[in-house]
Amino acid sequence: MMLYIKWLISVFLYLTLALHPAVAKGRYNISFAQLDTCDSIEIDKFAGYAYKDFFMLHTLDNNKVLPNERLHLKFYVVTTMDAHILLSVTNHPRPDDRVYEIVIGAGGDTFSTIRTSMGMKRVSTNQDLELLSVYEPTPIEIIQTKDGDLYVYIPGHKKEPLLHYIDPSPLSINYISFSTFGTNAARWFYDCAFDGFTNEMEREQHEESVEDRLLGALIFQAENSSLPENLTEVQFNFQMQSLAYDPSNAQFHARMQLMMHWQDPRLRWQPDRFGRLTSFEHPNLQIWIPELVILNGALESLGGVTKDYELRVYSNGNVTLMANNWEATTWCVDTARNWPNERIICDIQMGVDQNYAKIALTHDNERRPLAVNEHVNTPSGWTFVNIAVLHIENATTMRYTPRGILQTMSGDVSIGFTLHRNGSFYRLVFFMPLFACEVFLGLSFLLRGYRRGALILIVLMLTACGLMYLTRHASPHYVPPLMSAYQHIMRASVYCYLLHIAIMWLECYPPRAKAPAWLLSLINWNPLRLFLGLRIFDSTEYCDIQARPWRQLAKILNNGSFIGVNICFIVLNMTDLSSA
Repeated sequence: MMLYIKWLISVFLYLTLALHPAVAKGRYNISFAQLDTCDSIEIDKFAGYAYKDFFMLHTLDNNKVLPNERLHLKFYVVTTMDAHILLSVTNHPRPDDRVYEIVIGAGGDTFSTIRTSMGMKRVSTNQDLELLSVYEPTPIEIIQTKDGDLYVYIPGHKKEPLLHYIDPSPLSINYISFSTFGTNAARWFYDCAFDGFTNEMEREQHEESVEDRLLGALIFQAENSSLPENLTEVQFNFQMQSLAYDPSNAQFHARMQLMMHWQDPRLRWQPDRFGRLTSFEHPNLQIWIPELVILNGALESLGGVTKDYELRVYSNGNVTLMANNWEATTWCVDTARNWPNERIICDIQMGVDQNYAKIALTHDNERRPLAVNEHVNTPSGWTFVNIAVLHIENATTMRYTPRGILQTMSGDVSIGFTLHRNGSFYRLVFFMPLFACEVFLGLSFLLRGYRRGALILIVLMLTACGLMYLTRHASPHYVPPLMSAYQHIMRASVYCYLLHIAIMWLECYPPRAKAPAWLLSLINWNPLRLFLGLRIFDSTEYCDIQARPWRQLAKILNNGSFIGVNICFIVLNMTDLSSA
């Protein structure tokens, strides 16, 4: 009996639910089924805090406007927080323009506010929590009276207005827009038939311009920016603006105006159908462009370098890409190693990388010949000598190696730049001390005593200072010939100072031991004395020399070293300094 009664109750409930289906409603007594009668707009999570779509308010005939009201709007939102509503006089408000910005559930759905400028100037705030939800729509009703009162209600939350602001100079609202904040998404519903607020607003309509029609046609004809059929060549020309070379890092940096030209027959149009436009340029133009790569690039210039550019399409299908400030950095090693007279050739190897398509780069010298060298801005330490565009020889047929590394292929070009260092400054600063040291060392053989030693010490100080400053300016990757010359001068100075000490010892404090016979024979050998510029002595002097030969030995060492040092200087000037 009890089972029969339970069965009857279940059948009754089932029939009741089937005949009268329940409508799911939330705390504001609004169901999603009712929102099916509304128009809607969705703000995705990537839109951020920006008002993009503006709606023009209708004449408000059906908006239930009371006699004292200027504006009466009602709509619904589904979001977690930061429901932004902008009421504006114009559809292009500037950041400082007066507007009414209403934010429901700001600060993580912790407060609501009215602002009179976008993002600033709060004039009314409410601290009610958790007004928004993604599981149920939140109704928002806005009323502006003729007296300047602005009311914001949340029907179903409380009868009193959520926000209230009295504007002494009320705005005449013509447009409304919706937004959110951060990565938060939102969906707005308006013009709902179930609540009687239909035709509140309508999306602003713009007549499509000739440029917009042509832009759409070109994007469609470009076939998703695909490669033009049978394209085998892209012409380019350039005009240099500046060159810079950093020898310490072996990097060459060039900045130029680069232009590329190619033919895409798909982009042709009849000028008569588009306001007689024969050329077209637009930032939103989406067509195929060559992916230009630098094969010997350094740092950020390795690989693709086509970044900031302008596109222009002509009615005959010609396309021009212009990069006003195209920059490239490449590795450039000084192989001559002859500082400060370096003459280096740095190049930029370029090619088109396009899905295994064989597209050659061709320099169009007729359209824009190479600029005159003097017009190129180069650092003061370098002189721009020459420029040349050459096709790369012995190139492969594949853009990448089996390991995925860029390599040259047929059709690539190389722009070669010849630079020469301005060595006059270095010759004046570093060469003149070398010649002065040579002169001082030569004069030191004509002096005696402490004046000779002081002069040699001066030469040592000059060469030491020159080497110290030379290391700050010369290339750190090798020993320049000029530095080798300084080292030779320093070695000669050390020898001369040691010779000076030996001569002072032989003249002032000669050995007491008797000179050996071979030494006396060498001192008395007339050909040697003639070669060294010494007098051939008579019998009296001969007897004196035999008794005191050490002073004569000092003269022989002095004159012989003078001749030897000068021969070394001549060889040095002819080899190391001439190559430097």
